[in-house]
Amino acid sequence: MFDYDSYRPAEALIGDSAAIHRTWDQLQKAALTELPVLITGESGTGKELAARLLHSWSARRANHFLRISCPAISHQFFESELCCYDHPSLPREALESKVGRYEWADRGTLFLDEVGELDQSLQGKLLYALQDFQVSGAGERSIDIRLVCATSHDLEAEVAKGRFRIDLFYRINVVRIQMPPLRERITDISILMDHFVRLYSESFHTRYNPLRSSFVKTLESYRWPGNIRELENMAKRYVVLGGEEQVLSAIMQPEELRPLLPEHFDLTTPLRVQTKRATHNLERKIILGVLEAHNWNRRKTARSLDISYRALLYKIKEVGLPPGQSIKTDLSKAVVQSSENEAAPDNPGL
Repeated sequence: MFDYDSYRPAEALIGDSAAIHRTWDQLQKAALTELPVLITGESGTGKELAARLLHSWSARRANHFLRISCPAISHQFFESELCCYDHPSLPREALESKVGRYEWADRGTLFLDEVGELDQSLQGKLLYALQDFQVSGAGERSIDIRLVCATSHDLEAEVAKGRFRIDLFYRINVVRIQMPPLRERITDISILMDHFVRLYSESFHTRYNPLRSSFVKTLESYRWPGNIRELENMAKRYVVLGGEEQVLSAIMQPEELRPLLPEHFDLTTPLRVQTKRATHNLERKIILGVLEAHNWNRRKTARSLDISYRALLYKIKEVGLPPGQSIKTDLSKAVVQSSENEAAPDNPGL
């Protein structure tokens, strides 16, 4: 949940399209201020990399960048996650000085990732924690942190539906930077693909195979719903499996079959285990989708799925969804956890 490592900014957000140049310009201008920044965009567009780049261009670059994953913050440990002392996830220097996470990032940047996924019951506590950045301990004192948030949600719509606090929204939405999806950066696809292929050819100790122009044209015609993260996974396939066929077979599948395809290859796990895992994740997504369509009415959901109510309750438990009334508030958390289980580890070249 907490990441104290920094990416190399020179490898971040590469490209030469008008969209990416506009994003760089916005980040550079925002870096000159101390205002809170909200970075929005679809999943896989590089929001965290943009936040790290913003930090590296700011006057705070010599201090720490603290990333907090909002979907992973639990009720039980909220206060300790943000302000505690002696927590094992803190780096050694922080533990030795007996400081909490906020204090460790003093004069640095606080990055709240996927803030739209934060549980409603915790949004008020977060708002309170952000006010003047008060830190509790031997005594309260204010600390100096630049606030940067990111979300793949439409927060205005979430506010209208009562799912996100309007006062918290205004607190974080001062300067907004919209990350462009890859389909709006067509001219960057060949640059990014070549970058990733070179990167993983070196990492996996394989021979670099240059990209053919016909292959690049096919890549440019694909819509890339998973954006740069999906492109990076395709580059891994290209390198590991030795060429274009495996990539083309994946992106040319009919639209209705694409959710069934794994986002990355697991070269160490038996087929039966991977198949069982994929089936489990797909079943979870189907149940969530039907529940949402029926406004979380489980009896209507059971009828739609043509299973008994008891069977649905068993399935909800089996696929790891929260029971009862908490299912709605924990939906986003379940989806994020499922996606993280399926996705390959992020790479600084994204």
